[in-house]
Amino acid sequence: MSPQDSSKYDRRNRFDLRTLLDTSRLLIESHDADFVCNHLLLISMGKLMISKAAILWYQPAEKNYFLSQKKGKFDFPDTLNLPAEVFKEQRVYFCDEIPELKPLCDLGINLVVAIQNSDHHFGLLALGPKVGNLSLNRDDIDILEGFVYMSAIALSNSELVGELKSANRKLDFKVQELHTLFDLSKAFNASTDREEIKRLFKYTLLGHHFIRRFFLVGCRDNQPVILAESGIKEKPDKNTLQKLFSINNPVSFVNETSFSSSEFLKENHIHLLIKLNHEDGDPAILALGKRANGLEYEHSDFNFLTSLGNLVFMSIQKTYLLEDRIEKERMEEELNIARNIQQKLFPSTIPEINGLRVAASNVPSFQVGGDYYDLISNGGEELTIAIADVTGKGVPASLIMANLQSILHILHPINLPLNQITGQINDLIYNNTPADKFVSFFWGCYHSENRTFRYVNAGHNPPVLIKKHTDTAYLSDGGVLLGAMPTLSPYVEGQITLEKGDILVMYTDGVTEAMNDSFEEYGEARLIRLIQKHRDLNPDTLLEKIVSDVDRFCESAFSDDLTIIVCQVV
Repeated sequence: MSPQDSSKYDRRNRFDLRTLLDTSRLLIESHDADFVCNHLLLISMGKLMISKAAILWYQPAEKNYFLSQKKGKFDFPDTLNLPAEVFKEQRVYFCDEIPELKPLCDLGINLVVAIQNSDHHFGLLALGPKVGNLSLNRDDIDILEGFVYMSAIALSNSELVGELKSANRKLDFKVQELHTLFDLSKAFNASTDREEIKRLFKYTLLGHHFIRRFFLVGCRDNQPVILAESGIKEKPDKNTLQKLFSINNPVSFVNETSFSSSEFLKENHIHLLIKLNHEDGDPAILALGKRANGLEYEHSDFNFLTSLGNLVFMSIQKTYLLEDRIEKERMEEELNIARNIQQKLFPSTIPEINGLRVAASNVPSFQVGGDYYDLISNGGEELTIAIADVTGKGVPASLIMANLQSILHILHPINLPLNQITGQINDLIYNNTPADKFVSFFWGCYHSENRTFRYVNAGHNPPVLIKKHTDTAYLSDGGVLLGAMPTLSPYVEGQITLEKGDILVMYTDGVTEAMNDSFEEYGEARLIRLIQKHRDLNPDTLLEKIVSDVDRFCESAFSDDLTIIVCQVV
């Protein structure tokens, strides 16, 4: 080689090297795959004087190549079935030397260069002949390999940058979701307005995931109810809602579950079911329609939707609990007022009567109850004593008890026998109370002058008479419960004569039917033994003994009201 030729060769090498460096810098700094491919085509065609070229991009899923870009005049199909395994051995392939590349020869392609690096095969640079049908020399091929290798590096960089951008976008979206959940949590905690919570829920689903149709199912009083909804044509029946609670998976697509045949879900275009887990164990299901933007739900969406659903479910439950608490406090206040009123219906003081000591007490099992007792003085010589127990407990029983007290105070002053007045009381209660409400009633009148006690027992526990020198007796003469039936025959009026030291104890069934944790009742026999054991005590102390013994027996777990009247002849 002459010195002149050698100098031209060196200048050309330096030019080629500078071109390669400038091109590599340009490609690597670019993060756009289309720009890289387009530049590779232009550089290859311009540097090597090639008339036509194309970029074939490899599709791993389909195992074929599709036409990404082309330059020059030739017809090229959109896809080509070429075996990718052929391009693993080297970078440059002459089409007429490889049988598998014959389809490219038919398209006017002479040379194929694999665009790949050690990790990834991107596709092929397909080149037609040089202008004038000149052949590519070794230097041309070396330069071409350099351009393609630099392009593969640039494509790897652009792919990596794309993944980073995608990851950053997803991270930004997750951060936005966290901010949304945090802001909603603050808004829900500050709000007790259930409709406002539903409105924010609706706008959040629409704004973040383009969801227009949804409903949230929870339980109220052990019944499935829709707590929030949007875009639903009509509310489903309870059976349809109850079946939703049978799903086991946290996330289920409707077309993959047994609900795919549900007419309600079909009509309302419900696509996704999310099972919510509340800390109290209450079941809840969030049903969602398809997204309005046409995108499918991704796995990354499920965590946000589940967290959002749980947050809304707990917030809505909180409003119900708050309402229940307010209602409970209101009822407790009203019951306290009713209890105070009821207590005023009992005698405030024990009337004094010659020759008779009396003690009385009422211990309600609820704030208000259906037990009643009364002590009405007719001067210092006579005392009317009454005790009653209304069936049931609570407010209904207390109202009947108050009516009984009013009736008794109205009819008592009338100078009629006890059995006749009892019949009138029975008819009034029968005609003015529900059919399932009855009253066991006992009352009598003590005359101190002759120590006689006239009484009528209307289905009540017979009072116990502990005689000083004889056996125990029971006061049972009378008739049926008050309110059970109209007075068809007169009540029977009984009469006894009391002696000094006799003890008469009247009580309601809350005493004898008090039950311990072994389901054993206190019983009448235990009560009589206690009275006989402490018969020498004064009535107040004996009453306290009875109440404390019953309390100890059932460990203060009274299932019914306790009312006791103790009378002692002195």
